[in-house]
Amino acid sequence: MARRGGRPHIVCRTAGNETVLSMVRAGMGSAVLPQLALHGGDVDSDESLCVHELKPALPPREIFLLWQANRTHSPLVARTIEIAVDVVGKIAKRT
Repeated sequence: MARRGGRPHIVCRTAGNETVLSMVRAGMGSAVLPQLALHGGDVDSDESLCVHELKPALPPREIFLLWQANRTHSPLVARTIEIAVDVVGKIAKRT
């Protein structure tokens, strides 16, 4: 953000996106979060939150799933891959 002229006043840092969303819901400030964090936080159905796209947009982030070739996936791994593909598809449709 600094390279694009933004100068946020950071008063709290946390690795938990739900914590950040709870603080914003409580009126404690604003937050800049990746779109993936908004998908899991029920932001679309929360009337107390308003989402604004950054202008100009930041470069897209890439997220990868990796596994060893020629290995049989456990049911948990197979389901994780299914969920990841489903979530990415839903996010791609929104953009």
